[in-house]
Amino acid sequence: MYKKIKFPDTGIEEMKITDILVKEGDEILQEQSIITVEGDKTSIEIPSTQKGIIKKIFIAVGNKIRKGDIILEIINNENNNLTINSHKILENKKIKLENLHFSNEKNQKIKNFNILEEKNNIIKNNNFEKNKILNIKKKKYIHSSPIIRKMARKLNINLENIKGSGLKNRIIKEDILKYINNNKKLENNNFEKFSSIYTKFGSCEEIILNNIQKITSKNLSNNWKNIPHVTQHIETDITELEKFRIKKNNEFYKKQKNIKLTLLSFMIKICAHALKKYPNFNSSLSNSNQNLIIKKYFNIGIAINTKKGLLVPVIFDVLNKSINDLSKILISLANKAKKNKLHPLDMKGGCFTISNLGQFKGSFFTPIINAPEVAILGISQANIKPIWDKNNNKFIPKLILPLSLSYDHRVINGVEGINFLNYICMLISDIRNILI
Repeated sequence: MYKKIKFPDTGIEEMKITDILVKEGDEILQEQSIITVEGDKTSIEIPSTQKGIIKKIFIAVGNKIRKGDIILEIINNENNNLTINSHKILENKKIKLENLHFSNEKNQKIKNFNILEEKNNIIKNNNFEKNKILNIKKKKYIHSSPIIRKMARKLNINLENIKGSGLKNRIIKEDILKYINNNKKLENNNFEKFSSIYTKFGSCEEIILNNIQKITSKNLSNNWKNIPHVTQHIETDITELEKFRIKKNNEFYKKQKNIKLTLLSFMIKICAHALKKYPNFNSSLSNSNQNLIIKKYFNIGIAINTKKGLLVPVIFDVLNKSINDLSKILISLANKAKKNKLHPLDMKGGCFTISNLGQFKGSFFTPIINAPEVAILGISQANIKPIWDKNNNKFIPKLILPLSLSYDHRVINGVEGINFLNYICMLISDIRNILI
């Protein structure tokens, strides 16, 4: 029995095929990965819903694919007595018949070939090409001043697309402004194009960005350009929190529990409590930018770096999960991300994002907001620093963690920003505070 394998619902309207993992004639198992696709910040492998022998593949690398599109057709072994060998014999016979048919068709074309008719067609086509050349339109003259032309060049606007409203249809400044307002997709690109210059100074290699990198680049660029970012930095003492974390991990190890608490799992829980305390950080602007939408749920995205690019899976309902649960979920999401097994729905519904660079050297940085969210927390590497103890009148070594908070200044002001950071520091200083 022939069965068609269709593309499933991934939660994304359209995805791009980046790899085909099987070929015609292969015998595949149910749940075996057959293609790899990329979409909105994700790359996933699509498994087969049936087992059998692949008869035909309907797609190719680079194709766009949607829900319900046919990927391939298989011969299902359960309802058909064909074995792999008998299937190949039939396919070979089919190929021979097709070749024979092709030869007859080719011979028939040779017999029907009319030299005079082909000559007339060539002459006719040549005349057509000449007419095409003769009928080229003359370049349209644009009535505009040098200032307007310079303005158009800076804004990357073709003046031929603008109808002038000045004297004798002259293009004036107001016409350009009107054109910009009517074309929201117009990009203000003032950067010089350097790609053709690099090779003058030495050899170069040009690497094509994958779909995830292209989407990430576009989103980050738009977010940086359209959101008024403010970034505030603070250092916090995590000495006691780190002692507590190590103590609990040792207890789990002795009890042979497969749990490993990380600093990030504590930070996720702490941030959820901070979002509850300061709801503006758990919001999004409406499409009109006239209203603020406060979310009553607390989902936190975690930025994960993979070989294919940056992915941000989301942990849902953080307030109702224990730190143990969060640690397990973190490990699971990280493994799925590295193996390209994240589902698109794993990366939707976030309220706030954490970017953790704690495993790398460095201090403060400026994380870019992940719209439509309004804030993001950056975590850098903790280091031992001498902190003055005024009670004992001496310096004491403390483990200090740098934090960087970026927020949308249309929604959050500076006082709210520093209060949010100080609240996080207070929870870190004694983790028991989250129980209050």
